[in-house]
Amino acid sequence: MTDTPRPLTRADLPPQFTPETISTLPISVVSQLRHPGNGVLSPIEQAAFNAALRELMSQAASRVTSQIDRAEWGRVRGIARGQDRGLDRGGFQGRNRSREQDVRRLAERINRQRALVEELAPGVDWSALQVSTPPAPPSTTTPDPSLSHSPQPSAADGSQTLAELEDRLSEQVELVQVMSEIADMSKRTFDLEHQRDLQDTRNVFFGFVVSVSVIMAGWAPLVTTKDWGDRLWILGLTLGTVAIAGVVYFLVRLRQKHQDALEAQAQAEDASPS
Repeated sequence: MTDTPRPLTRADLPPQFTPETISTLPISVVSQLRHPGNGVLSPIEQAAFNAALRELMSQAASRVTSQIDRAEWGRVRGIARGQDRGLDRGGFQGRNRSREQDVRRLAERINRQRALVEELAPGVDWSALQVSTPPAPPSTTTPDPSLSHSPQPSAADGSQTLAELEDRLSEQVELVQVMSEIADMSKRTFDLEHQRDLQDTRNVFFGFVVSVSVIMAGWAPLVTTKDWGDRLWILGLTLGTVAIAGVVYFLVRLRQKHQDALEAQAQAEDASPS
């Protein structure tokens, strides 16, 4: 036999309603009391409760949104909308798709909690926390209740206080920004490695073509001529041509390395907080 929960009474609540006293109330209690005619509060107490709740949620929204970095949050939104598909290229796919998915899961969790706090105190602006996520593909399996976007508090959420909900939102906002930065750094690292691999491939091809051309141009006259003076002259020209090609190649590679260093420095400055 299970015990039925005892109905909420006025004696279970603080004598006065202030942002400090309301912050210690469980979310399930606040969700019940915010509705007029709840059978617990008088009209005067209801007005005082609603005013204190709105003040508390306005302060919480200001504190949480002050932790948002616009550049980082824009990156979070891009990943959550599935726009950052550069992470899915080649061998980079397996390593970084999980990072994208982690960012999306956390963004969905923040969306659910944002909907909950907006439901508790309508009119308080939490729009800065909004992160649009792509709709989930249709599935024949039973949906996971933890992924529901309903603003109704779950059993775990309902047992938490408003102060704990604010702390959790703050931690998740900070964490999702760090996770998106890690994903972006991984993507930029892969881009640099990819460009370097392409450059190495082009260098090998260029070296092969030049080498074959020089060898053919040098040995063909040596085979056809019978005068050793001409052969030595042709061999000297060939060696000189190879030396000039090596110097040109060295200068080109030096300039490319300098440009790569400048680009890496520019990217590092863009990524560093202002």
